[in-house]
Amino acid sequence: MDLRYFLKTILLPPFTQILMLLFALKIRHSAPRISKAISFIAIFSLWLLGSPVVATYLARTLEQNPPLTVSALGDIKADAIVILSSSQNEFAPEFGESVSDDQQLVRVRYGAFLQRKTQIPVLLAGGSVRGDEKRSLAATMAFDLVSGYGGKVDWLENTSRTTAENAKNSYTILAAENKTTILLVTSARHMMRSKWSFEQVGFTVIPAPTDFLDHDQMTINSFIPSASSLELSSQVMHEWLGYWVYSLLALVRS
Repeated sequence: MDLRYFLKTILLPPFTQILMLLFALKIRHSAPRISKAISFIAIFSLWLLGSPVVATYLARTLEQNPPLTVSALGDIKADAIVILSSSQNEFAPEFGESVSDDQQLVRVRYGAFLQRKTQIPVLLAGGSVRGDEKRSLAATMAFDLVSGYGGKVDWLENTSRTTAENAKNSYTILAAENKTTILLVTSARHMMRSKWSFEQVGFTVIPAPTDFLDHDQMTINSFIPSASSLELSSQVMHEWLGYWVYSLLALVRS
């Protein structure tokens, strides 16, 4: 696990709360009041972040780009569709090879839909997140796009490890063919950081978000913590953290 992956792990829930509780346990005799306060903050924040109502609210702060309407697809002028990776399931014996995980498959499905509707060529972007995958994420998306949805792959960007590298490497490929206006396909919660990253390297981006969060009515269950809601809150915090880090690095470089 590299430093970047390690830092993401310890800065996001529930690992942060676990560290807080361990620290509170360590000082429970020397500073009991502080220990109790830290324990309360850790448990309360874990309950909040695990509650569907809080997780949903946080996720909506990232869904800043509306979905494209089907009726508008015929009027879109773009040079390429760029589909961003997420992660893959390397153990899929029923397929005999790696396949996209749930989130990545949603992106591939929508990208295939856009390709059929617009006839715009497709670039798949994604190398290795951890550095130890059996094959690139782009190659796995290509398998799913072609074999699962009958799509066609025109370019593979298969060396990147981050969203910023997705953008930089994709620009190297597409700018060489004078294709710099793109339909960018990724999850709605990932679009803000992705759009910013691709615009920074020189693309004109038409957001094509997918995998939107359902806007369910609030019930008593909205306040009962769940593992899925905690995971959603962690994903949202990861996106905001990544966006702030990218923005800060761009400011420093300038």
